[in-house]
Amino acid sequence: MSLYRFSLTRRLSNASITTKLIGIVVMFLIAIAGVIAMVQIAFMVTSGVQAYIIGEGLWSKAQKDAVYHLARYADTQDPADYEKFAAAVAVPLGDRMARVELLKEKYDRVIVMQGLVAGGNALSDSSSLIFIFRNFRNFGFVADALKTWADADVQIDALIELGAQLRDAVNSRRLDTRRLQMFVDRINEIDQNILPLEKRFSGTLTQGARSAQAVMFVVIVIVAEGLLTLGLLVSWLISRDLRASIDGLREGAVRVARGELDHRITVRSKDELGDLTMVFNDMIARRREAETALIAATDFHETVMESVTDAIFTMDTEGRFTTANRRTTIVTGYPVEELLGQPWASLFSQEHLPEMFERLSSTIQGRGPILNFEVPLIQKSSSTVLISFSAVALKRDGVIFGVVGAINDITDRKLAEEELKNRADELTRSNEELEQFAYVASHDLQEPLRTVSGFAQLLSKRYVGKLGAEADEYIHYVTSGAQRMKSLIEDLLAFSRVTREPRAMEDEVDLNQVVRSALANTRAAIDAAGASVTCEPLPTVRGNERQLIQLFQNLIGNAVKFRREVQPVVHISADEGDGEWRFTVRDNGIGISAQHAEQVFGLFQRLHGRDKYPGNGIGLTICKKIVDLHGGRIWVVPGDSGAVFRFTLEARNAHGHFVGV
Repeated sequence: MSLYRFSLTRRLSNASITTKLIGIVVMFLIAIAGVIAMVQIAFMVTSGVQAYIIGEGLWSKAQKDAVYHLARYADTQDPADYEKFAAAVAVPLGDRMARVELLKEKYDRVIVMQGLVAGGNALSDSSSLIFIFRNFRNFGFVADALKTWADADVQIDALIELGAQLRDAVNSRRLDTRRLQMFVDRINEIDQNILPLEKRFSGTLTQGARSAQAVMFVVIVIVAEGLLTLGLLVSWLISRDLRASIDGLREGAVRVARGELDHRITVRSKDELGDLTMVFNDMIARRREAETALIAATDFHETVMESVTDAIFTMDTEGRFTTANRRTTIVTGYPVEELLGQPWASLFSQEHLPEMFERLSSTIQGRGPILNFEVPLIQKSSSTVLISFSAVALKRDGVIFGVVGAINDITDRKLAEEELKNRADELTRSNEELEQFAYVASHDLQEPLRTVSGFAQLLSKRYVGKLGAEADEYIHYVTSGAQRMKSLIEDLLAFSRVTREPRAMEDEVDLNQVVRSALANTRAAIDAAGASVTCEPLPTVRGNERQLIQLFQNLIGNAVKFRREVQPVVHISADEGDGEWRFTVRDNGIGISAQHAEQVFGLFQRLHGRDKYPGNGIGLTICKKIVDLHGGRIWVVPGDSGAVFRFTLEARNAHGHFVGV
């Protein structure tokens, strides 16, 4: 019992306040419902017993009418009297039909109702009669009354059989005076047998009804008292729990108000008050942490303010300094005691005051911060330094009460930037001069080179085979050297032309036509190698058409040149993604190893001897330069099963539609 009480108390303690209040209401509703149910049962029992007593009266009257009409039939031998006998005896027969059906485990309510109505019972009493029979047939006086009813039905059966015998005798005209007297005596005997059964049935039910009423009254009182006691107990437990939690909260609030931040309120339940207690304890802990953090923040603020490299300060809405760190005094040249209370306007020249005033006013009015505004500042010594000025509004409860600002002395940085810009300009001029020199040199060297080459070829035609083998070798060296020099100068001139062309890429270029032109330019090499070149539909982009033709021409030429001992196969494709077009030129040639993937784009970088693969190593350099000028990237995918060159062009300049090759 103590364990159950502890469990009940714990469950009530952990329930929500709403659940507790609902529980109190439910307990009283259960008590009321229990009392009403008991009263209803008592009413049904009383009504049922009264219905059985009334039914017994109807049964008794019908039995007496049956005896009377059967005796009269014996005297008059009139069939009408026998019919009246049969009608009278139908009442107890109907009651018996209902009783027999109710004795079954699963009875037919329709048959029971028909039997009760045939027995003269009111239809409205049927439910009470069935309720008593089915629920109390084995209980005390009800069982005795039903046994008496069954005994009386035996006598009714005897009376019905006697009536049948009498009718047979009358119909056969074999009824003499002696036999008639025998029937009359038997009728009186049965009547006398039924009379005590009727009295016993009626007496049993009457006495049982009185006893049942007394028992039901006691039961109702006990149940009502028990339910009300349980409801009061639950209410007392709930109120005690609520009162204890409220008292704990009140005590905790008082102690916290006195500054006892180490106090912790005991959590007595898991209801709303328990949650409130935990929140209250958490609030106390947070306040304790906040005070600790405030102390630490104050120390940190002082340490940081004095350690940062930027000048940090605050001003009120009138523009007067209210706080400033050590760096602020260094930048402005004013000691802290002189700076505090001083207006910001005293640090700037008249030329910059209007713009500074407008920006600070906008910040103080909440229209946005000042971010990295560069302006000259006048120090106390009248020297001027260039600063980067930032400020943001300070708010308390949604109201701006000042600004916090930062000043960074950028004088040295600006001087360094200016020097860097000057050096960049100088480097640009130097690069332009170098490009000009390369162009001029490669252009002007062609004339003397043609002279050397021409005389070398003339020597070769006239004297090869005439001056000896050693002279032929020297003439060959001169001729091949002149040819290589010519090739180098032409490649250098081509590279310089790419760098010297205007870099505006505004022409709409159909890359399908570009590839056609590149194929036409390399047709001789393609046919000589028996190469197969295929191309998927390519987009239209904005760029320099001549440079793009050279780009594809160089890539196709490389694919055909660096081939294996099989038919060269070259495939060109394009796809769009991430705001750019990605182009792929794939071949089945000798490929490029990973260690040379970057080297191949360098100027005059060769991976093979000229005796095997001719060229000067400038073609891919030109490709990279063209792609760079178009804002893209180019790279090679290393591998031994062929080279895969990929490059990108910006898709935002493209129409995005495809044109067939």
